[in-house]
Amino acid sequence: MRIKLMAVLLLAAVTAMAQGRPSGTGGGRPSGVGTSPTSAGSPADVGRRPTNTGKPSDVGRSEQPQQSLKDAQVNSGAFRLLEQKTGMTSDELKALYASSGAKNFGEFVSAVVVSKHLGLDTNQVLTGLKTKSLGHTLQDLGVTPDKAKAEIKKAKQEAKQADKAS
Repeated sequence: MRIKLMAVLLLAAVTAMAQGRPSGTGGGRPSGVGTSPTSAGSPADVGRRPTNTGKPSDVGRSEQPQQSLKDAQVNSGAFRLLEQKTGMTSDELKALYASSGAKNFGEFVSAVVVSKHLGLDTNQVLTGLKTKSLGHTLQDLGVTPDKAKAEIKKAKQEAKQADKAS
């Protein structure tokens, strides 16, 4: 019996050391875990996923570099659509894209098309993209969330259709 008890204690000590804990401590949370405001700090939080996991965030949006325009995008039907909707030349649209908050060409097209559909100031919409998503920017400009979502979807479909037609 004594040998079995010693074997169990030895096994427990080896297991605890392999996990980075000295033997004899009761386990618990390693030091430093749960001390930051964003970590799961209470037993009620254990097993819960943070609410923003897997969702795009507006935080740090301005830190993402803007994708440069490719020749294929400049020659696309979507670009021609923008020329028609804005009355701007290719060079003017390129400059507008470069100064906008849009992170990629698709977001730029959607923002311009939506602003034209809703009668919003295109520059305000594009400036809002520097810190927020298109949906949040539209909401800040007084568009309801449902209307913003529907208009963004409509703009994407219109750009896709323009690309197919070219």
